[in-house]
Amino acid sequence: MGRCVLSHQIDALNILHELRKHKNTRSCDGGGAGQSGVTPVLRLRTIAERARESRFTRLVDILTRLVSMEEELIKCPSRHERSLLRSKDSVDLKNICLRMALSEDGSCSDRDLKELRDCLRLIVSNLLASVRDENSLSSTVTRHRLRELSNSFPDI
Repeated sequence: MGRCVLSHQIDALNILHELRKHKNTRSCDGGGAGQSGVTPVLRLRTIAERARESRFTRLVDILTRLVSMEEELIKCPSRHERSLLRSKDSVDLKNICLRMALSEDGSCSDRDLKELRDCLRLIVSNLLASVRDENSLSSTVTRHRLRELSNSFPDI
């Protein structure tokens, strides 16, 4: 069960990486040099667009760190028999990322970023609750890292 949940989160992370790559290539207006013979011109972004881009990057970083922590937790023998997270939360995360990737203009709205942040917060909170009662050095380190992660969410 833990690996299935993690696979949804890895899929979501890959979707966000592709979305970021797509957004970077779309930041140029005009056709490519092959289409119109003109070198692409960088499109100026508004302050709001740059702020959304920064929040998006921070959320991708949070998901990257979360996936890394979960990969470590799954390796712990004491956790093999129980799921660390509810599968629904990871499926919701993947669905949010898919919806963002399929948006017509390819940009992230504040609503999308808020839903992504709230879903990630829920996953971090559930994971923290699952390791809260364990009394080992590794769980203490994990709790500390999860609290740091929880405090790093951007305001949206």
